[in-house]
Amino acid sequence: MKISTKGRYAVTAMYDLAENYEEGTPVSASEVSERQGISFDYLEQLFARLRRSGLIKSVRGPKGGYVLAKSPSKIKIGDIVRVSEGPIALVDCLISKDQCGKSGCCSTRSVWKLLTDKVAEVLDSLTLSDLLLKTRRV
Repeated sequence: MKISTKGRYAVTAMYDLAENYEEGTPVSASEVSERQGISFDYLEQLFARLRRSGLIKSVRGPKGGYVLAKSPSKIKIGDIVRVSEGPIALVDCLISKDQCGKSGCCSTRSVWKLLTDKVAEVLDSLTLSDLLLKTRRV
């Protein structure tokens, strides 16, 4: 599994919102776009997905923007990746057995499943709060 710009930018944008969570003020997409070097149009698409999934909320009005829907400590990196990328799977047959003609007799599927489970475990063990703590120590 290669995490695309969609997944990386989604985590980066959510990190930006997490940095501003304590203030409670909405952050505009243009501010995030500028600070993080992400195309505004691309960011708006990502925010639409994140909003539909319930990870962020949009606030309308002149001082509107986006805020996290819950505390950074309750938002797992794995959830952000799944929303932006889809299921975490290193090979297609782990998403759907129809993707491979050998799914019933594959000798290596268990290896890919174990590795996928470990990747998901790491992503699910990290929250936005963890990222904030790690980057502030550096």
